[in-house]
This record gives sequence, structure tokens and C-alpha cells, in this order.
Amino acid sequence: MWTFWMSSLIVANRIPRLAQEAHNLAVGRAPAGRLESERMVTEKVLAVQSGVVAANLEGMRIGIEFATRMAFGDVHSASNVAASAPMRIASAAARPTSNTMKANAKRLSGR
Repeated sequence: MWTFWMSSLIVANRIPRLAQEAHNLAVGRAPAGRLESERMVTEKVLAVQSGVVAANLEGMRIGIEFATRMAFGDVHSASNVAASAPMRIASAAARPTSNTMKANAKRLSGR
């Protein structure tokens, strides 16, 4: 839950900077801090892509684990795998974004 609120605050804090840079660009001035903004956007896109890949890999692991347990007749254990699948996939998808957010907070705070 903390990650959700922290990422929202980080984005909200950066919107005025992006708006100022867009204004400067529109009126023909070189936007200061553009490199940081480009890095910020690139990091977010890469984090989302990494999350998609991680979610797909976890889904494949779950599928293999489920099929293996069913093949050996362990229906109860297979149903547990199926029940935990959504949470495992969501956790895997959120992990890269969380790591990127922590690294951003550390870098931007000067620690």
C-alpha cells in the first residue's frame, strides 16, 4: 500500500516541473532540467515493461507448477497454486516498479 501512495506523490511532485519544461519548450526557450525529465519518463516506461515481463514469467511458472501437480494427481496442492496465482502475478509485476521507485527516491533525495 505504501508503494501506491509514494509513487502517486512522486508523480504529483514532478508534474509542475514537466509543465514548466513544456511551457519553456513551447515559447522557444531551452527547458532546464530536461535530461532529468527524460530520464524520469524512460525509467517509468522501463519499469512498466519489466513488470509486464515479470508477470508473464510468473504466469508461466504457475502454469508449469499447476500442470506438474495435476499430472501427479495432487489436486489439492494444484488448487492452492491456482488460488494464489493472482497475488503471485501481481507481486511479480509490482516488484520492478517498486525497485525503480526506491532507487529514484534515493537518487533524488541525495542519499
